[in-house]
Amino acid sequence: MKANKGFTLIELLVVIAIIGILASLLLPVMGRAKQLALGVKNRNNFQQIYRGFQMYADDHDGLAVGVGNSSGQHFFGQYNGPGSPVDFAGGTLSPYVNGNPAIWKDPTFLNYAKRAKGHTCSYAYNHSYLNELEEQGNWWDADYRFEWVGLDTTSIQMPVETVLFGDSARNWMGPVEENWFWTPPSQARAWTGWETAYTHFRHSGKATVLWADGHVEMMAPDRTFPVNADQLGYLCNTDDHPFKRIKD
Repeated sequence: MKANKGFTLIELLVVIAIIGILASLLLPVMGRAKQLALGVKNRNNFQQIYRGFQMYADDHDGLAVGVGNSSGQHFFGQYNGPGSPVDFAGGTLSPYVNGNPAIWKDPTFLNYAKRAKGHTCSYAYNHSYLNELEEQGNWWDADYRFEWVGLDTTSIQMPVETVLFGDSARNWMGPVEENWFWTPPSQARAWTGWETAYTHFRHSGKATVLWADGHVEMMAPDRTFPVNADQLGYLCNTDDHPFKRIKD
């Protein structure tokens, strides 16, 4: 009886080489597919945030949500500082997003210095133009209190051109960390030598932005100022055009 012929060493090496070539072709495709899926999840987060923002305004006579106050309550949860976990059920928008912590986290934003035990918020809010700061006392006093109070959303004359939330981070002379105060360029560049940037172009050089009419768009940075090594830059120049709630 004639014995079955097995693989020769050369044939085995050829098969291994083919498998290696196929893997090298498929892995980048799979990686891009994963990033695409995470990007879709990120956009879905913004859509849920918009619904929560609108429901909050409906329940509060048309007022926008406040970014936060001195007691630690913010729109995304109760933030008590480093070392403590955020209570995502305690935010002003929490009842309108089912207290879901995942809504406030960009699934692609993984490498950052923590500001709490666990994540805080990957997205910043256009508080400078949609809120008004109310203060009691002086900031250096022990009994100082403040609250960012939402303004009337009907004053947004051009919702399609006004930002609400966007991908954000900060690097105040240190590592990148999460940030939820979306300081506009006119304020971020107010002090020469201390310029900062808060829009995070972490999605292949673009930032996810939620606009006041509810649409979500991937935005490239303004070319007036270069994006830094941490992918932080500006959405516009210092005229703050997309941040202004009232248009000229």
